[in-house]
Amino acid sequence: MFSSYITTAMRAFAKHKQHFALNVIGLSIGLAAAIVVALFAAYEFSFDHQHPNAERVYRVHTDYRSWGLQLIGNARSQHPMQMKQQSQVEDVLMLADAESIEYNGGSLPLTVKISDRQVQLPHFYAASGNLLDFVSLNVLSGSVQTAVTSPNQLALSQSTAIRLFGRDNVVGERLIHDAGTYTIAAVFADLPDNTHFYFHTLTAIPANAQNNVSGYVYMRLVPGANVNNIQADLNALFTEQATGREKTLSLHLIPLLDVHFNSRGPFEMKQGGSKQVMLVSVALALILLLVASTNFINLNIAAAAKRAKEVGVRKALGATRLQLIQQFLTEALLVVGFAGLIALAIVELSLPMVNQVLDRSLSLDFSMWFLGAVAGVIMLVGILSGLYPALFISSFSAKRVLSGDLQRGQTAIWVRKLTLYFQSVLSIALIIAAVVIYKQMALVNTLDVGYAKTDRLLVKDLPAELIYKAENNRLFDSIGGVSGVSSVTVSNTNLTVDMNAGLHLTWPNGERLQGTQPTVSTGYYAVETLGLTLLAGRDFSPQFGSDWFRRDGQDIHRYAVLVSESYMKMAGYSNPEEVIGKQATSHNGRTQVTIVGVVADVKIGSAKQQALPISFRAGVISRPFADIVVKLDGTVSAQSVSAQIRDLVSSQLKLQEVSISRIEDEYERAHMSERRIQQLVLFFSALAVALTCLGVLGLASFSVLRRQKEVAVRKVLGASRVSIVNLLAKEYVVLIGAAVLLSFPLSYWVLDGWLNHFNERISQALWVYVLSAGFVALSTWLTVAILAFRAATIRPSKILRYE
Repeated sequence: MFSSYITTAMRAFAKHKQHFALNVIGLSIGLAAAIVVALFAAYEFSFDHQHPNAERVYRVHTDYRSWGLQLIGNARSQHPMQMKQQSQVEDVLMLADAESIEYNGGSLPLTVKISDRQVQLPHFYAASGNLLDFVSLNVLSGSVQTAVTSPNQLALSQSTAIRLFGRDNVVGERLIHDAGTYTIAAVFADLPDNTHFYFHTLTAIPANAQNNVSGYVYMRLVPGANVNNIQADLNALFTEQATGREKTLSLHLIPLLDVHFNSRGPFEMKQGGSKQVMLVSVALALILLLVASTNFINLNIAAAAKRAKEVGVRKALGATRLQLIQQFLTEALLVVGFAGLIALAIVELSLPMVNQVLDRSLSLDFSMWFLGAVAGVIMLVGILSGLYPALFISSFSAKRVLSGDLQRGQTAIWVRKLTLYFQSVLSIALIIAAVVIYKQMALVNTLDVGYAKTDRLLVKDLPAELIYKAENNRLFDSIGGVSGVSSVTVSNTNLTVDMNAGLHLTWPNGERLQGTQPTVSTGYYAVETLGLTLLAGRDFSPQFGSDWFRRDGQDIHRYAVLVSESYMKMAGYSNPEEVIGKQATSHNGRTQVTIVGVVADVKIGSAKQQALPISFRAGVISRPFADIVVKLDGTVSAQSVSAQIRDLVSSQLKLQEVSISRIEDEYERAHMSERRIQQLVLFFSALAVALTCLGVLGLASFSVLRRQKEVAVRKVLGASRVSIVNLLAKEYVVLIGAAVLLSFPLSYWVLDGWLNHFNERISQALWVYVLSAGFVALSTWLTVAILAFRAATIRPSKILRYE
């Protein structure tokens, strides 16, 4: 019996080729989108699942929104460590950037010597001794436990070991630094991409610094612990011990499995993903699959008239309704099956482009689980999409079917109209979203972020030791002498990305600042080259030798600092001129700075982030790598200047590869998630409109066929071609008008929520909504008009000859 169903289905496909092709094309597009988004969602949700007891681990975030800032993934270890006394807290992990650790004995050396070469240890973090209880590491040799529990011991990633020594069997090797020697205790495999942890060098937190380190704090709770109660107790402890403005802050526990979606601010090990991009992708894929499925339902119902006699004859010969349902469901499943195979081919061909847009490494995994999931989706779509047409066609009596009354069923008409209405709502809404997102991103590009984006080059990731020493040698003079270069400086931070170093000062008025005050280590002419707005004071200048970092006879670090306006206000001052020349000290007393200027606030990272209280310091090496920033005067092309700078840097610093980019391109990358949403919405909008037009094409073709006698009569009575086209297209355009009533408020509500994530946002204009509805209406009218015009050109005598 089943084989006869397949044989009949194949004959039907061959007889109704256009109907079959329209269904397969529409469904394959919808299924391909669903498969790609499923791969993307599975990858995003796989983050950090490999770590021990991941479902019970939480990272402590500090909420600075009361200060006009944001929720940041850093916290001090003091309060979580005290919470270990609670029965519901099983353990606490501390992980801190090595450069931020200061203790009585000094700070952790970041620079080591290998065969007379000075090398910066990359992505260097200090961890508490229970690291392996929280983080899954593939230890290749040695003992990571030794590295994080014993002083002057290191664990290196495999890539770092190879970069430093040319091999990975380096356990026992010694690295000399200014204060002594590090011994390599272990080598571990590089961390996988699907984890928010990102480090290449590990050591132990010094014993006299463990009680109050600022960094990443992770708490593992006992099974069944009440997270809300623990968070409340943690905040009560924090508030009790806080002083001054810190009492307005609060702590939040973020599940480890959600950290990837909550790590897009400053001070992160690496920037996380966007749950919004993923959810938008999932929603759009489901919408597209629904549009394709409703097309399938519509076309099958509309095509029922062509198979009316077949159904009538089958019923007359004794076919039961169940057999007819099985026949048409088999056909639906075969159509969806063919579409699924084509969808897999589309996915395989499109993955390189998808990976480029999403910045991921997705691939098709033809495992049994994956193939089973695809087969399940095909079965589900086939049954849900094919069930109603099968029930509809099989419900008529043989007499009614053979009389040609099938196409006049009111239920079928209303189903077709409702599905077309649904498609129109989605098409209009997606076009509105595409235009609004485009306008918002255009606004983002023109925002004043406190620094200059245009006519600036970034020579990236150069050895900091060489760059900061080169401040007084011929490299910067050579770059400054290149035609088209206006000024040059150095910076250890790309302002378009994030920051992971802070400068916490005690001011002359007694204000002792804690929390988030990021700092940028830069060089002379920072204000001019970075394009900062100077409110008071002056720029760093070689005319003032005391600006540059130096150590005095008592091992006190001294240098000049520029602070932002919000930093100045946080310190308790209101007049920029008031702070010029003031001296402030670090909390441990080992650093003394002189304020030489106040600049307007600077936005770090994307436009979604607030302007943080920031400082700029001259000549301080705090990271292994730094960038040279070059200001162009616009007289010579950036490409020509870049080529000359690349040659100079390569020859003078003895580097094989030199990476140069434009700051405006870096700023674009900072908004990559929003760009991805824009591209996804635009792409899915085009597909949705195309599928809607495809559905309209199929429906209109059957509508024109059903009303061809009416058209012929109207032509005999003198109707023009345009009037006939308008007559046939009217019901579809009216549906578009009705779709406006739902699509407009739905679009406004969703887009208003998205725009609220930005500090500066556009207002939604009425013309965008009207234009979007007009475009869908015009596309629909043209689709129907093409078929209607062809019908109107047929001579009435050919249609009415037998009437």
